[in-house]
Amino acid sequence: MEHSSVAFFQILYQHETLFQLEDRARPQDATSEEITEPELPIPTPATVQADVPTLPATPAIPASALPPAPAILVQPPATPVPSPAATPPQATVPAFPALKHKVLVLVDEQKQTDMIMSEALFLDNILKAVGHSLETSDVLNFSFMPGQDARTVLSGKKTNFFISFGVPLIKLHLDLLLVPYTPKMVEGVWFLLVDPLVVIEADRNLKKKLWQALQKMFEMS
Repeated sequence: MEHSSVAFFQILYQHETLFQLEDRARPQDATSEEITEPELPIPTPATVQADVPTLPATPAIPASALPPAPAILVQPPATPVPSPAATPPQATVPAFPALKHKVLVLVDEQKQTDMIMSEALFLDNILKAVGHSLETSDVLNFSFMPGQDARTVLSGKKTNFFISFGVPLIKLHLDLLLVPYTPKMVEGVWFLLVDPLVVIEADRNLKKKLWQALQKMFEMS
């Protein structure tokens, strides 16, 4: 077989010069030997660090230079204002009894409105001795009077003679300093303070003192 191949080349290339080339090394079967590729070094990524700008240091501020913290005013809760209570109507003060005469006689019978008969007769005789009587005088019982404020009587001069048998004038809202059995004129009105009728009637000396006081008061008037 080899000789036939040579004859074939001679016939085909008889007029040409043939050159024989060296046999090239046939590459080994890839399956027989593994081709080891050299490991290329993995380049390490270069870390580029940018210059960090440095800020100037902040100077420390002393606490005394700091502005004071604003004070927070806490307002107390508003106190509810109570609504004004309705003003109750003022009670009408009963007026002092109307007077009809110049002589006012004040007694105090706590158990009955009218005077005891014996005391009434005794008073009537005393008044007649000085020119008056029970009929020409206003006789009032203090315990049963609707109004006991006699200031209007004094200010209005509604009587000329005010005789009180045992009733302090302070109870009549009259601030007067009187000496018993001694007549005294106050703002044009004669005042006389004596003991209760029942006491005078039983005492002869008191009867005489009452008589003298009445005489003096009416004579001077």
